[in-house]
Amino acid sequence: MTDELTESDNGELSLYFDTAPGELADLEVAAAAAIQWAQGLKAAALAVDPTNEYRVSLVAAKPGSSNWIAKIEQSKPNQVAKTVVRGWKKVPLIMRIGIGLAVVIPTTAKPTLDYWLGKDGFSDTQKKELKDVYEKAAKDEAVKGHRQAIYKIAPRDRKITAIGTGVPQGENWKPEQTVPSSQFPEADGLFEPQQEAADERTIPQTLEVVLVTPRLENAPRAWTFRQEGLPGTFNAVMKDKKFLAALDRSGIRETLRANIQMKIRLQIKQTLVDGEWKVSRRGRSVVEVLSPVVE
Repeated sequence: MTDELTESDNGELSLYFDTAPGELADLEVAAAAAIQWAQGLKAAALAVDPTNEYRVSLVAAKPGSSNWIAKIEQSKPNQVAKTVVRGWKKVPLIMRIGIGLAVVIPTTAKPTLDYWLGKDGFSDTQKKELKDVYEKAAKDEAVKGHRQAIYKIAPRDRKITAIGTGVPQGENWKPEQTVPSSQFPEADGLFEPQQEAADERTIPQTLEVVLVTPRLENAPRAWTFRQEGLPGTFNAVMKDKKFLAALDRSGIRETLRANIQMKIRLQIKQTLVDGEWKVSRRGRSVVEVLSPVVE
């Protein structure tokens, strides 16, 4: 697979927006994210190799397109004056994939490089080179800023369900692994995971939700909530003792009705399964109810 990729490689890299079937990404949102991506690629390339001059050129994109394709090129500093029009050359494949991952993939999203490379069949030496490039670029503050900006912009279009990157292969190419929209808040730095063991972690998150099903008793029971604009519901065990005690003494100023708005602080326990973080059984807990206010 690597040999095939190398033979067909023409120096391109893609930013991929996944959407629900039949849906198209909003052009303004995708374009704004793509600008941050392009600036991030240039910053990442310079972080890895500051001895070269780099430029990022848009190769292909159209309104609603899932793939925004760019070409990253380099030129030696002493050649820049003579090679404004000609003489630029494509960035090596290993470096390009490494900086592409650094700009798009949150450092906390998944721990294994193998997961993001899928079945591309890189050798151990190539994987080490990729890891070195990725780690050097990912920790650069400029790269981090552009990466977080991408995930602040993307949620403006709820039709975008995931983001990925890679070397495009064909018109309908899609990366094997993508960052799902559920991880966008983590990617933009809104919350950081609390690492526990190698295969476990706890993530704090503050959400504005609509109450679907309460359990009106002073006990840690699962309540059901939903987020505005998102499909489906989720359960979380109510563990705010102050809030539960207030239920016993009518200390919550709220009437039983539909669409009760709440603001809650969650703790989400996750377990690493086959290279992907998944919510543990009964892994969501409400540790504090911020509103309605307890009296």
